[in-house]
Amino acid sequence: MAGKSQKDLTFSVLLDYYGPILTEKQRAILTEYYDQDLSLAEIAENYGITRQGVRDAIKHGEATLTAMENNLGYARRDAAQRADLDRLEQLVMEVRCCNTGLFTPVPQIARDTDEMLSIIRRLNA
Repeated sequence: MAGKSQKDLTFSVLLDYYGPILTEKQRAILTEYYDQDLSLAEIAENYGITRQGVRDAIKHGEATLTAMENNLGYARRDAAQRADLDRLEQLVMEVRCCNTGLFTPVPQIARDTDEMLSIIRRLNA
């Protein structure tokens, strides 16, 4: 498990979903911190503020992103949907493999599973 000193990259994901609701400065600071991996000192120098000012902006931004995710759950639902699609793809592949096992392959099953896989991959893109 990551230590407290390591960055929680969950906020990088939440920034993708909810970044536009932050102030421009908060969004820029969080982007530099999480996506560009800049230090507090580097960000402070970029904005002409103290490291404490950067830390405060990050903490306020994180609180806003967390509140939005707790209220809306877009990132959580998207992750669950992607996991479901991955599992569905696995199940379709299992059906497809069973179709070519001990039994005579059924062409309709092959066509249908091709179409299912195409839809799953399109939705998962």
